[in-house]
Amino acid sequence: MKRLLACLSAAVACAALFGGHAAAQPSLPAGATAASGVLALAADFAAAPNQFIRPDGGRDGLNVDMCGALAQKLGARLEWTNLAFPGLVPGLQAKRFDGLCTAIFINPDRLRIMNMVPYVQWGEGLMVPATSALGACKPTLGDAASFQPCFDELSGRTVAVAAGGTTNNNLKAQSDRLVAAGRPGITIRAFDTNADAIQAVASRQADAGYLNDPQGAFFANRTPGYKIAWVGFASNQLALATLKENTALADALVAGLEAMKADGSYQRILEKWGVAAVPSFAYQK
Repeated sequence: MKRLLACLSAAVACAALFGGHAAAQPSLPAGATAASGVLALAADFAAAPNQFIRPDGGRDGLNVDMCGALAQKLGARLEWTNLAFPGLVPGLQAKRFDGLCTAIFINPDRLRIMNMVPYVQWGEGLMVPATSALGACKPTLGDAASFQPCFDELSGRTVAVAAGGTTNNNLKAQSDRLVAAGRPGITIRAFDTNADAIQAVASRQADAGYLNDPQGAFFANRTPGYKIAWVGFASNQLALATLKENTALADALVAGLEAMKADGSYQRILEKWGVAAVPSFAYQK
């Protein structure tokens, strides 16, 4: 467990360079990035399997593969910034980097300030110790109301979650629903990273971890003594993000993803990391 938690924990920000050109590939448009030929992206590298630092110090994960391949399609050199999730959007607004490649959910508030290019989709679920009685509910994917009994089980329980994201907001909304119904709410412990939220469950500071589905499964499937109680709540598309003014880069990302879909590399990455395709890469302008 210690080795896995080590790869889930945050690390010092550093850069990885990926190059390469392919025939008939889309290119990075002039002026789309802060530096010609450089694609500067940020992610929270304490969010396995989205992106994480292996015990040997190397980068790994869905978005490392996806955006590494995407940069190659655009003929760009990729530079990473590692930043805890709550600092990602403010960092983008401050133009510390060109975009986000960190599995961020699309929502109306974010759409007002960012171009959000859909690229994968999944839901949210509950990770618990294997001996936990939580998870007796039987929800139906796509039916939000069917998940209410699952959240009802969390009344009066302590649940760990990553701060600043959709998972935190959705968990709070369910706690508020319980309180409005006259029941004890959920004691929410919000942490800077998913790794910290998982550690809270591992150290028994929380009864459960409320996580994006792949993150919970990544830990539970590799660590004896844990299980996934349920998955699939609020299934949503995730996006690569640029500043609203930077439509040139957003258009380039769409073109790169289309090229990856055409050559099969997009599907291979989805299958490797157990996530689903989106019906379209088109973003709201």
